Amino acid sequence: MSSPVIFEPEMFEEIWTEISSNLWFQLTLLLTVAIASSFLFARVGQPKIIGLIVLGIIIGPSLLGLIKVDPDDPSDMVHNFAQLGAIIILFMIGLECNIKEIYTKRNVLIAIGGVSVPWITGYFLAEVMLPAPDVALELTKFTQSIFIGTALVATSVAITVGVMREMGIIGSNIAKTIIGAAVVDDIIAMVVLAITTGVASGGGVDVFNLSYITIAAVLFVVLGSYFGSHFVTKIISRVERRGIAHGMEESGFLLALSLALIYAVIAESIGISAIVGAFIAGTSFSASEYRMRYMKWGTVIEWIFAPIFFLSLGIIVNLQQLDSLNWLLFALALAGVAIASKVIGCGIPARIFGMNKRESVAVGFGMSPRMEVVMIIAVYAITREFISNQVYSSIIIMGLITVLIAPILLRRTLRELPREKEKFESK
Repeated sequence: MSSPVIFEPEMFEEIWTEISSNLWFQLTLLLTVAIASSFLFARVGQPKIIGLIVLGIIIGPSLLGLIKVDPDDPSDMVHNFAQLGAIIILFMIGLECNIKEIYTKRNVLIAIGGVSVPWITGYFLAEVMLPAPDVALELTKFTQSIFIGTALVATSVAITVGVMREMGIIGSNIAKTIIGAAVVDDIIAMVVLAITTGVASGGGVDVFNLSYITIAAVLFVVLGSYFGSHFVTKIISRVERRGIAHGMEESGFLLALSLALIYAVIAESIGISAIVGAFIAGTSFSASEYRMRYMKWGTVIEWIFAPIFFLSLGIIVNLQQLDSLNWLLFALALAGVAIASKVIGCGIPARIFGMNKRESVAVGFGMSPRMEVVMIIAVYAITREFISNQVYSSIIIMGLITVLIAPILLRRTLRELPREKEKFESK
């Protein structure tokens, strides 16, 4: 008679580790959680996006540890799917925007204010609050401080766009201002990162590298928009017409999406965010006569990948890494400065260019969320050993707080601007 099989706790742990690391299990869990979140937060009248991020924290390493996302690992498929979700979101938003209303003098100056004020205030906050290092590590404190300032620069436009879309004001004047300024903001953020890297490395600013990033980014926006709207859109429309004639109605959309991904690849290759490239592609193709058809097809893909993106923002956070009260206080202070500096830095130029006080504040709140580009900057800094693990965790948690708090403040501010909303809804 054979002896019974005894399952030890270690065996269950090994089995669970194998299951939880399976890609299909992870995607099943994420999509199931996304459905539950949508029902739950719709019932309590709260934004779905906030619910997805909160549930991401719950199922991530901060609490239950059911799943993890590793942005350091290029082969992490959940992270890659999340990035695809962000790209699709920005591509779809670009299709809804008029290119001439996005890249304006006002939006550029708002972006400049939204970069300079957070960069400076973040640096000085770190200088005041970070623990004093040993004499031999004095440069390390300066390096961490300047990188913390850099981390406050970029805006998480996907978060703000999601909130404005839920509110039904994505075509309003404020929405166009926020989106345009945020895109310019992310481009400038990459220039700031180049400056910071040069200074932190002790070799001063690499003028050649800085000039390359600046010129390449400007040329990409200008040429990408021009050729996309004047030439590429005509090619896509021609393919769409032939596709309809041959019973392949999806052909034009698939070509547009493929070209949006190419735009994203080019954007990353020159040192700016892939989502900026996708947005530029969207604005370029928005003049197409088949735009509404593309948006219809794109919405189906967005339903799948966008929730994975928002859930991953919560999963990537590990609250357990803040191992002392001082670091938690620093993360909270950093989040407060992150929001206040955007409101000041973006709100003042918006006020100067004719927006009223409440609209200017709304622009500042709309520019306050940080996550995607911040995550890129933080990962880059820690892999180059420019910041410590505690600083890295503080930056990520700062980003989490801003994507949770800023949208709530934005919604509350925009609700008190009924004329703008009524004007848009009457169109």
